[in-house]
Amino acid sequence: MSNSSISLNENIITTNKNKEFSFLRWSLIAVVFILYTSILVAPHNPLSDVARPAGALCICLLAFIHGGKRYGFKNMAIFFVVTWIVSNSFEALSIYMGFPFGNYHYTMSGPRILEVPLLIMPAYFGMGYMAWTLSNILNGQTGKRLKGAHVFLVPLIASFIMVMWDVVMDPITATVYKVWIWEDGGSYFNVPISNYLGWFLVVYIFLQIFSIYISRYDIVEKRDDFKKTFWLEASIIYGIQGLSFIGQALVETGNREIFSSMGLVCVFTMMFVSILSAITIYNSNELRYR
Repeated sequence: MSNSSISLNENIITTNKNKEFSFLRWSLIAVVFILYTSILVAPHNPLSDVARPAGALCICLLAFIHGGKRYGFKNMAIFFVVTWIVSNSFEALSIYMGFPFGNYHYTMSGPRILEVPLLIMPAYFGMGYMAWTLSNILNGQTGKRLKGAHVFLVPLIASFIMVMWDVVMDPITATVYKVWIWEDGGSYFNVPISNYLGWFLVVYIFLQIFSIYISRYDIVEKRDDFKKTFWLEASIIYGIQGLSFIGQALVETGNREIFSSMGLVCVFTMMFVSILSAITIYNSNELRYR
C-alpha cells in the first residue's frame, strides 16, 4: 500500500473520530434539553427530582468530553480534581463554620464528604467549565494558550458568569425546593448576600489555579481544529440552563414572586451572556464552521 493511501486512510479515520465525538457531545446537549424540558412539562412529578441531577451529570460529562478535546483528558482530570478539592473544602468549611457562604445545611439524600453531597461537585465542575469556556470566547481566547493579562482576566470573567447562574438558581433551589437550608435566612429571597460573595471567591480560586496551570501545560492544537460549532456548545448549554429558569417563571403557579423575579433576572444575566457569546462566535473571523 502506498504512503498516500495510508495517509488518506488516517485522515478518514481521524475525521470519523471527530464526527463520533461531535455526535456524542450534541447527543448529550439534546439529553440535557429534554431533561430540563420535562421538568417544565411536569414540574411536580417525582421524575423531576431525577431529571435535575441527571441533567447536572450530563453537563459534567459533556464538559469532560468537550474539555478533553480542547485541553486533553489529563488536563481536564486536573481541572476536575482542583475544582473538587477547592469547592468541597469551602462548602464543608461553610457548613461547619459559616464561612464563606453563610450558615446552611443540605437536606438532599445520598453519600456525602464532610456533609457535602457528592452530586454537588459535578455541578461545580460542569458549569464551572462552561463559564470558563464562555469567558475564553468573550476574551477572544478560543484555541489559544493563555498569556499575560488573560491568565487572570479569563478566570475573573468566568467567575462572574458562574455566579450569574447561582444568583438565579439559589433562591429557587434553596427557598422553594429546600435542597439546602439557609439557617439565618437572607435579604435576597431568603438567601444571604454572603453566599454570592463566597461563590465568587471559591469559583475564582479554582479557576485561577487552573488558569495558571493551563497557561504552562496547554496542549494547543491548530486553531483550525476548533470550529464555530465546537465553541457554540457551551453557549447552548448555558442558554438551556437559563431557559429552564425562564420556563419555570411561566409555568409555576406557586411562589410567583420568586419564580417571576428569577426569570426576569435570568433574561438580563444568563441569557445575555449566552446570546453575546453566540454572536461573538458567529462574528469571529478566526473560526470556521465544521
